Formats: sequence, structure tokens, C-alpha cells
Amino acid sequence: MWRIARGFFGCVPCSPLVQREFSRHIGVLVFQCKPSAKTTFRRIVKKNFLAPWPRRRFIQSLSAAAGSLGVFGCGSSNNPVTVTGAGGNTAAGGASSPSNNSANKPAGGAPPGGPAAGGTRPLTPSITISPLPSISFVGGTAGTQSLAQFVRVPAGYDAPRFTLQGALPVGVSFDNQSGVLSYDGNGPAPQITNLSLAATADPLPDYIATLSLTSSAGGALLPWTVGHFFRQGDVPAGQSVRADIGDFQAEIRNRWPDGSVKFAVLSGRCDFTAGTPRMLALLRGVAAAGTPLSEANLVAASPNIVVQVGAAAVALTSVIGSPVRQLLQGPVASEWQYRLPVSGDSQLCVWLYVRLYKGGRVEFMASIENGHFDFTGAGNRVGRVVVTSGATTLYDSGANVDIKSHTRMVCASGHSGKLWIGGDPGIVPRHMSSYVQASAAVPAFQATSISDNAYGSFAQSYTPYAQHNLPGNQLGGAGDHSSIGWLPRWDACWAVAADPRAYRAVLVNSFASAAYSVHFRSGTTRDVVAYGEHPTVIRAQSAGHTVPGGRAFWSGQYGGDWDVSHGWLPGYTAYLLTGDYWHLEELQFYVKWDHYTGNVSYRGNATGLVVRNRQMRGVAWGLRNLGLCAALTPDDHPERANYVNAFGASMVWMEAYHTNALGVLTEPENWGDPGGHAFWESDYAVGSLCWIADMKLLAGAQQTAHQTLIQRVGAGLVKRYAAGSDPTGWLWSHQPYRLYLAPGAWAGYVAGHSETQRQALIDANYGITYQRFTGLPRDPSWDNGFIRNTSGGNVHPNSWATKSSFGSDYFEYGMSALAMCVNQNVPGAVTAFSRILSAVNYNSCKAGLSNDPRWGIAPRA
Repeated sequence: MWRIARGFFGCVPCSPLVQREFSRHIGVLVFQCKPSAKTTFRRIVKKNFLAPWPRRRFIQSLSAAAGSLGVFGCGSSNNPVTVTGAGGNTAAGGASSPSNNSANKPAGGAPPGGPAAGGTRPLTPSITISPLPSISFVGGTAGTQSLAQFVRVPAGYDAPRFTLQGALPVGVSFDNQSGVLSYDGNGPAPQITNLSLAATADPLPDYIATLSLTSSAGGALLPWTVGHFFRQGDVPAGQSVRADIGDFQAEIRNRWPDGSVKFAVLSGRCDFTAGTPRMLALLRGVAAAGTPLSEANLVAASPNIVVQVGAAAVALTSVIGSPVRQLLQGPVASEWQYRLPVSGDSQLCVWLYVRLYKGGRVEFMASIENGHFDFTGAGNRVGRVVVTSGATTLYDSGANVDIKSHTRMVCASGHSGKLWIGGDPGIVPRHMSSYVQASAAVPAFQATSISDNAYGSFAQSYTPYAQHNLPGNQLGGAGDHSSIGWLPRWDACWAVAADPRAYRAVLVNSFASAAYSVHFRSGTTRDVVAYGEHPTVIRAQSAGHTVPGGRAFWSGQYGGDWDVSHGWLPGYTAYLLTGDYWHLEELQFYVKWDHYTGNVSYRGNATGLVVRNRQMRGVAWGLRNLGLCAALTPDDHPERANYVNAFGASMVWMEAYHTNALGVLTEPENWGDPGGHAFWESDYAVGSLCWIADMKLLAGAQQTAHQTLIQRVGAGLVKRYAAGSDPTGWLWSHQPYRLYLAPGAWAGYVAGHSETQRQALIDANYGITYQRFTGLPRDPSWDNGFIRNTSGGNVHPNSWATKSSFGSDYFEYGMSALAMCVNQNVPGAVTAFSRILSAVNYNSCKAGLSNDPRWGIAPRA
């Protein structure tokens, strides 16, 4: 799309972020537009796009003019034309993809005709189809023909209004509301040519976003459930989420501080044509009334679920009436979580997550857990697993499964983890990627599309205790892995493009996380163990300790513990997509393992501090997981306030400790490791602090500490990306692996290490640090507009190789953290980030993000 725009008015010197927004909003405007429109288009772009106006002013002005230009369709009964406005048929991740077939409209990126970032209502579109195909009636026989067949209105718009231009024969009339031509049967057989049809459609007044659903099976009133994160204020307090279908419900699980909806689980039923996307408009308004489905309705549906583990079997009928919790309650879908202990085993139990839909359809997840917080009787269990519903076998492992201690096993194949009674409708959702990024649910990304190559290695189907895309021996080892980042690679690809291949990989790798021995469930409450249950207990965590199953990847045995310094984000994105409570529990399990395997005093007994006794990258990923767990654990969950307090208390501790003038986050303990001197580990933490700030969890002193810390470390990062003319800053284009923060020899990573922990002795500014790093006086001419690859230092800065592609490198780590500092209004962050965008080699570097977008985070504003 941007290439098309460049063809109209030449090279435009503006940031790639603005280019992306331009491409999304202009949509198919420049696709087959009237020749006279090009002059208008150029004038608008010159006046609005190049001027330093706010982005929204530009979008509104351009969109208003777009509505008057008119867009030609193809005018064929076989090719209905989608009514498009400024958004057009926007492809996943924001790439424009004009299409006359609504079945081909992807749901990622901007909504059809809607706002790319969810911040502007969709604008009234107009379309002109000229000429229409010839239309004939049979003489003497009254009849009608619908011209509305040539127009499809995307989700988010009301019914179209039609205007017909051209001469109509005697006896033929046209209805502007329905778009129907009528012949009364009088006179000779009408032959009508040279008609032009114009159509406009108003946006639905309460439109929020578009959701696309595709069923592989097809059928009438197929049921579905998805999770959806909402931007603050989009669904105000007192309102709920609606959709433009009859059978729909929204269960609100989280709200923003102003009472608006943050996260909801959406369920519905609608008709599907196999393989054809069904576009839904999500709207704000009053929830539809209805009687919630009850366990009595579940009994009437007769699911008759039985899970056999080895020689023992458990049945749903034995626990109906006593669920651990009700997960959904509504007239379209209700869901219950049940615990079924396996007879004769103190550790083994089956968990059923059973969802009943209106009409009697049942889907469920069967998950086997081996072990509680109490290790008594812990050990691996071996047995064949079979799941049946009456006489129908829904899952059979086919052979014995080695169910490792303190792991979970989902009894399913495929990607969803679900078993269906009555057949799987095979529905895959596509959320609107631009809205998800704008909402703060995930970071915003510089990539606007994902290459097909990137999806090639993504796991698409789950096998219990298989590795899938999670790390093997590399867990705890050196080097980058696709699981590492603010989002793992597969999660980041989904966030950019909402592609079904990434969607399946997100879910499959969440299930794969269950194979680590990190699952501590309370033997008393049956919930994930709480902070306060065992305030002075520490659980073993690594090789040589006593977690049954051994350390996973040193021995080659899958089912060991987890290294937080190389930890990924388990369960979170899968929960965002599906609303399935199993995935949220997975994240909770990892957060609590991190707590209970840490030093008791460092974690603040039952407080849950994530601040020390680990490398700074471990602090970064631990805080990320904790903060996101606090953000999405349901507001009424008994442990939710403790997750929030654990994060807030960690902010208070860190703000009081990390006071050095460079604004770099260092390791409080002397590990004999270069982590305290690594820019990039601090960058991980800075980005995590900023992202969690977007979630608006804290208040009072905790909120003050959090913001004070962000501004302090953000200011340091801005100085890291300073121009060559700033003698007190680092040179922005040269980001190293490690550095000296204070004077002292470097020998084996140890000598001088403790000195850098004495905050007052750390350098007063980055100019001093940079000169010691290079061994040369700081020269402004070194800032020549090129981004450089990482070097070990003590070499002339201009000898650093020019970077050719963004990937997993130290420059990108800081760049991404800097983008998130922009979101937090850190002074100077916008200017520093703009310096990157204006680099001579920025565009060539950015191209690599289509293969791996993880380290190319963009400012959200």
C-alpha cells in the first residue's frame, strides 16, 4: 500500500510508524480511483501528511476527503463489491489487500472501513459502481432484481443507502432503501443499460472493533468462545459488550481503574460457511437478558465424560453439583471447572473444564495434574489415557504416557486442547491486530506483516510432553531462543498479523509449558498455591535438588524445572485469545514457582518480591509475568490483590535501591557474572516496567514508586541513545554487549563487580562511560547516521560494522525498551526514537522484522 502511495507523490520523508498508519487508513482509496481523484489526493497528502499535525487530525482530514472521491468497483453479479471507507479491506497486520470477494477479507490489521488503532470511529464510506451489468426483465411479467447484491457492507456499518443514476424505462422503479429494481409488468420487456449505483453506509454508533471467525466445518448456529482485551474507556462503566448477532454474551472478568471493561470472554452462536470468514462487529451497549445455563442443563445434555488413567477411571457424573468454580455463566454459554481425584493416588487428579452452549453442544478440556505443593508421594506416573463420552472415544494416547511429577497433561491432539461432544466446529478467531496492539494487551510492533517463512517452524498440533517450540538444552544456556522476548516469537507474530498459523502455535506452546515441573497446587484450596500459604517454605529448583523428574534438559528428560533468566511468557497470550481459564492458571503456576523457589528473605516472605538474587534479565521476565498475571487474573479472584501487591511492593523496593546516575538497573547481589554490567539486561527490565505500567494496576505509594523508577531508568535509556553532539550521553548507534559502569579492572567478570553495585560510585554520566569503553576522546563525527552492529569495545567506533537487519541484538533490545519509554512519556524518548527512524539504514534493517518481530517494538502513541 505504501508503495502505491509513493507512486502518487514520490518519496515522503516521514517515520515508518506514520507510513504504517497512512497505509492502514487509506485502505483501498488509491485502488482504482477516479482519475480526477489523484489531484485531490496529492493536495491532501501535501497539506496534511507532510505537515507536523497530530496523526488523528491527518486521518480525519484525509478520510473526509476520501468519502467524496468515490471508488470504482467491478460491477459484476459474480463479484460483489465491499463498501469501503478510509480503512478499506485491510489485510492482517495492516497491509492493504483490495478484494472484491468478502470471503477473502482477513481480520487482522485495521477493521474493514474502521479505525486502525481503535481510536477513531469508522467513517462513512461511499462507493460508485459504473456501469452496472445490463439488466433484463420479461415483458408482461412483473418482477424484481436486487442491485444490493453488488455491495457488501463490512462489520461495523449499518445498512447501506443507495442512489441510482441513469434512465429507467416506463414501468421500472427503484427503492433507495432496499436497492431493489421493480418492474410492474406493463409495456415491452425492459432492457436497462448504463446505470451507475452509488452506496453509502453509516458506521454503527457503538462500534469498537471487528472480530473474524472461520469454521472449518460450517453449519448452522455453531457455538464459539474467544477472549478479548479492550482499550480503556472503549466500553465505559455500566455498559457491556454486544455484537451484531442474536446469540451473544460477554462475561466481564477485568475492568480498568475507571470501571471500563479491560478483558471479557465472548461467546456466541452463528451460521458459518466452511472456510469462509464470518465478520462480527463488537459494540458497546447493554447486555442482552436471558436465563443462564445451569448444571441441570448440563445434566440434560448427557455428556457422560469418563477419563481413564492407567487402571483407574473418573467420571464427570460423580462431581456435577460440586464444581471448584463456575467460569462462565450466561444464556449462550456456561462453564464449570471440576476436580476428579484419581482413586488410590494422593497426587494424581483429572481437571475438567466443561462448557455447555445454548442448544446443548458441549466442549471440554481434560487435563491431568500430577502433584501438589506438598511433595509427599511425589513421582512420575505411567499409564494409558483414554477419554470417552458414552460409547464414543474422544481421545486415546494409544500407549502409556509418562506423566512427570508436578506437570500437567492435556488430553487432546490438534491445537485447541478441546474435545467436543457432537463434533468440533473448528472455529478459529482472528482478532483485529491493530486494535490489540493499541489496547496495551501486547506491545506495538514496527513490523506490519509476517513472511510466510516465519511460520514454517511453528508447532501446529499438540502432543503431550513433546518439546514443540520451547527450548531444549538451551534453557539456562547462552544465546537467544525464539521463546525469549517480551513476547515469544510465535506470540509476536500473532500480535502483528493474527494469522491462524501463529494462533495455533500460541496455543500449542502454552500446552507445552505444562510439561515443566513448576505446577504447585494447594492441597487445601485446590487452587494455584497462594503467596500466604507457606511464607517461609522454599522449594528445590535445579539439578542436584529434589524436584522429582530431574532437571529437564540437562539430562534429556522432559519435565524438570524452569530457568527464570531465560523464561518465556507461558499462557498469557493463549488466554487473551481464548479466554480459557486453563491458560491463565498456567501463567499463575509459573509466577508461583518463581516465588516459592526463591530465597525467602529476598522474596519478602509472603510478599512476592521479584527484585534480587537473580540476573537482571531474570528480574525483567519475572516482573513481566507477575504484572501480566495481576492484570488478567479476574478482579474477583481471591489472590488477585496479592498479585498486584507483589508487583507494587517490588516497585517500591527497586525505586529505593536503583538510584545510580546512569539510570541502569544492576544486580543487587555479586553473582560473579557480567549481568550487572549488561546494558541489554537492564533494557529487558525497563521495557517490562513500562509495559506493566500500561496495565494501570497500582495506586498510592506503589504507583508513585513505579512511575518514579520508570522516569529515572527511562532518562538513562534516553541518554544511551543520545546524539553524538551530547557530551554527557552514550552514542545512540553503538550499543555494546557489556560495559564498565565505574572505574576498575575487568578480570574474569568478577574484579570490580561489587564496586559497580555501590550506586554512588557509578559514573556521573554516559559520556564518561563511553570514553572509558572506547579508550578514545568522544568525537561527534562518529554520529554519521548509521546503526551499527554490536562490538566488544576498545575499538574505533566507526570500525563497527553497519547493521543490515534487525534481529536479536543489543541495539534492538534497547530500541524496543526506548519505544516503551515513549508510551510512558519519558522526556526525550520521542526525539531519541526518531533518531533511530531517521537512520540511513533503518528501512533495510526493519525489513528483517517480518521474519521475527520480537525485538522491533514501536511506540504505541
